[in-house]
Amino acid sequence: MDCGCHCIKCGSVKLNSKRVGIIEKDGYFDMHHTCMDCNTHFDHLEGITFEACDVCNYKTN
Repeated sequence: MDCGCHCIKCGSVKLNSKRVGIIEKDGYFDMHHTCMDCNTHFDHLEGITFEACDVCNYKTN
């Protein structure tokens, strides 16, 4: 899935992306990304970073 985003911590565009939530009528959906360079996990729209995410089963090492 490509969205043109970059990591909010290191700026990398190497992201693992996961759709979260429902697809809206206008086709929009929210995504969470995990940076493949620095391992930061964050919300696509809100810019919130997570140390753990139950939605994506993500946990920092």
